[in-house]
Amino acid sequence: MDYTVRSGIPADDPTLIRHYRALWESYGVDPANIKDDAEDVTLNFILSGRRDYELASFFAEADGVAVGSLACQVEHLPYPDVTVPSFRKHGYIWSVFVEPGARRNGVAAALVQAGIDYLKSIGCTKAVLHASDAGEGVYLAAGFTIAKEMRLDLAEQQAQPDRVKR
Repeated sequence: MDYTVRSGIPADDPTLIRHYRALWESYGVDPANIKDDAEDVTLNFILSGRRDYELASFFAEADGVAVGSLACQVEHLPYPDVTVPSFRKHGYIWSVFVEPGARRNGVAAALVQAGIDYLKSIGCTKAVLHASDAGEGVYLAAGFTIAKEMRLDLAEQQAQPDRVKR
């Protein structure tokens, strides 16, 4: 498959939004669990990212049709960042999506490399992402390593209080 990767522009937002929703559906998320205003929520996130977090998007196109996309930006931390950017400025890659018919042609790898190159260009010291099982091999091949993150399912804990250690 012949394709090119290019930087996104605001006119591409509807495609990025469509791909982001398709990403969640590809994870098997029941559409009933996706907000009715998901497109507006995603657009607002994109606009905020452009304004405050140096968001960029990239698109893979084959015959003038977007077959994949990626968005990345400076990571917005959920805690106070007390370090200087030269020490810790993390970029976050999100919404890596490739249309099913274009998969296994290097599209995801090319998009990820475009995202990495962009994050380097804005001075990021690390790139971070959350990998799906399907994408893990792409990210490992690009040089990402598996990092430690711990999670606790609070909904499950509330549903089964007898499983909580005291």
